[in-house]
Amino acid sequence: MDEFKYVFDHSQYVKVNLDRIIDFVNEAELPKYEHWSTEIKLNLTEKEWILLVFIIESMNFCFWQKPKWKIEYHGDELSGSNALFYAIIKEIEQNPYFLNIDYLYQLTKEELYNLFKPKEGAISLFEERYHNFREVVSFIYNQKDFYQEIYSIKSDLELLKYITDHFKSFDDKSDYKGKTIHFNKRATLLVNDLFYVSKTIQKNLSNVNHLSGCADYGIPRTFRDYGILEYSSELQDLVDNEKEILAGSEMEIEIRANMLYVIECIKEEFHKKGISINSVQLDNLIWLMGKKNKNKKSNVHHTVTIFY
Repeated sequence: MDEFKYVFDHSQYVKVNLDRIIDFVNEAELPKYEHWSTEIKLNLTEKEWILLVFIIESMNFCFWQKPKWKIEYHGDELSGSNALFYAIIKEIEQNPYFLNIDYLYQLTKEELYNLFKPKEGAISLFEERYHNFREVVSFIYNQKDFYQEIYSIKSDLELLKYITDHFKSFDDKSDYKGKTIHFNKRATLLVNDLFYVSKTIQKNLSNVNHLSGCADYGIPRTFRDYGILEYSSELQDLVDNEKEILAGSEMEIEIRANMLYVIECIKEEFHKKGISINSVQLDNLIWLMGKKNKNKKSNVHHTVTIFY
């Protein structure tokens, strides 16, 4: 929270309308939180679930580029992160060896690409996704005590640190006006995933209440639509005209950090109303609200990155 407050205090391009946060909390009708794994009908062991979420989150980033990458799954057309999830799920359904670490270690770049079988378009940043996939698979393959190590971890922040320490592709941080801001969006999602798919990890951690939200593209747009985030004219012009904002730039850092600051403020307001919710749950529910909003007025910001 302190890091995000630092950016909030020093922001030039993004401002937070604190009054609209109160209005949002009073108006919001949040759906019940359910982790996505509850919808997946797979008969997997605990270790296979752990391997699956590591693989998925290693490649779960940057789906805004056009043309949209789409796949078909059981008659439904899916795009973005859903397409990534279900392309992998489809492969597991058809290939009983897929969640074998020896098999994954031998998987070639071409074989991984063919796994996605796009209905139209092509999955963007495939080289980067393959690199992240290889980093995860190689580490788990070579670290013979991997499962024992993560089973020994007793807190959500300790597990987050283990992930960012051992996997560079998950170490999502930026320098802003002399201070390092840790976002760790995909690592946060991964810790949350591990908590829900592994009974052992869930018992060890007890909760994931110390994690922040997940700074991405969608929620800043929702906050703009609600008048919570306000952009300078320069930033507004870039976002509204779909011009790229560089990863690690002050503009990008201010969008992401202020979004996370707002998540924490909203959480505090819900707690005042006697509604218990953690930052990741709240983040996910606001993301769903944005997805269901048929009256979107704002654009997402466009940044090419492996971190979200």
